[in-house]
Amino acid sequence: MMNIRTKNKSPLIVAAIFLFLFLIVYLITTGTNGFIIDETISFWAQDQSAPWLITFMKYASVLGSSEMILLITIIVGLYFLIKRNWRYFFFFFTVSVGGVILNFLLKVLIQRERPGEETSYIETFNFTLNIQSYSFPSGHVMRATIFFLFLIYLVYQFTRRAFVKYSLYIIFIALLIGTALSRVLLEAHFATDVVGGVFVSIGWFFLCLYFFHKPHRRGLSFLR
Repeated sequence: MMNIRTKNKSPLIVAAIFLFLFLIVYLITTGTNGFIIDETISFWAQDQSAPWLITFMKYASVLGSSEMILLITIIVGLYFLIKRNWRYFFFFFTVSVGGVILNFLLKVLIQRERPGEETSYIETFNFTLNIQSYSFPSGHVMRATIFFLFLIYLVYQFTRRAFVKYSLYIIFIALLIGTALSRVLLEAHFATDVVGGVFVSIGWFFLCLYFFHKPHRRGLSFLR
């Protein structure tokens, strides 16, 4: 009897669920309920004016900046190139660069204005592009979510020590939450921009995961 292996469809199901949730969040932003939710959370964020909290949020926001993600992407990409691990290299390249392109397309398609009256433009390494940076979904949050999901995936694949594995899970999730909160508390995005960014990033990550995932039995030396 032939042993026919079928590809695990779980990542596709997860991707479909979160892309559907993203669609719901987008529809909410177009109605009165979305305005009320965003205004309520914005008023709450304005009350969180403790200097230490604002300082912490500024540092957390750096994690999702285009400069930081670009530098880390280059470092991680070079590591996989040196190791000649082509599957992880192309997975990381597709999910990260594709996520940036997806975010840009969604922003241009939806064209939701950012909080405040001042128009924001795309900036990288203090170089400003004459392209308006729209609000929905949050690019900061999308970049950070995709990056930390990839790190969590690597830990899941290669780390066998339970304490190390779950400690890293907690750290990465905490950093992601901090980055997401920073965009609201610093009044750079509406709350629905952040939630939408998280949902579409998870959907995009698991969609890519479906095509690139392959179980790995041995741990990497630097994660043992």
